[in-house]
Amino acid sequence: MKSAAFALLGALVSASVLLVGTANASQPAVTPPTAASALSTIASTVSSAITALAGGNCGSTAEVFSPWGDLRDYYLTADGGFENGGAGWSFQNAKVVSGNEPFFVHGKSDHSSLLLSGGGSALSPSLCFGLLYPGIRFMAMSPTGTGTVDVHVIARGALGVLSTLDVGSYSVGKAWAPTTIFNTTFSQLDVPVGTKSIQIELDATGSVQVDDLYIDPFIQR
Repeated sequence: MKSAAFALLGALVSASVLLVGTANASQPAVTPPTAASALSTIASTVSSAITALAGGNCGSTAEVFSPWGDLRDYYLTADGGFENGGAGWSFQNAKVVSGNEPFFVHGKSDHSSLLLSGGGSALSPSLCFGLLYPGIRFMAMSPTGTGTVDVHVIARGALGVLSTLDVGSYSVGKAWAPTTIFNTTFSQLDVPVGTKSIQIELDATGSVQVDDLYIDPFIQR
């Protein structure tokens, strides 16, 4: 499925380049204005299709993890800073608590984070998605000094859940720190055909506190 998906994307890119080049060529005898206009419209449609497949348009991005040498651009997930009480999230044995991570990755006025007690879980709202699966990163710590957070990606289609993908685990210490980058691009996982959106599920072993959950929609560059 990986090769087929990349072949499709490659074909669309090639078609877009060819059509744009033809539309812009100054050969009135060969390409009359009406044909050039039609080709330009087709090229624009193909370009839009490529953008939709590849992902993007997920909101404003910034190099929020640059203090740790990560220069990727990320966008904040829906209430990923938990400043609105976890709006749109579903919690089990978890709750939004007072106290922000000390680096204020999202903003200096932030004052909340999410506490996952032992066995607790949190499920995000539906998130922006494209053909290239995102990279996930957030801030985490353990109030008890040790804990583990497991990250899952739930792929959804028009008829419901298509697949639940185990992205990875991260061991959390006493101090706040960025997690590893959970890379969920094609290089590691197969994206189910028909995926329309994704959700992120966080599961804790031990007590884990998380904050500022971000996604890089173009982690594979």
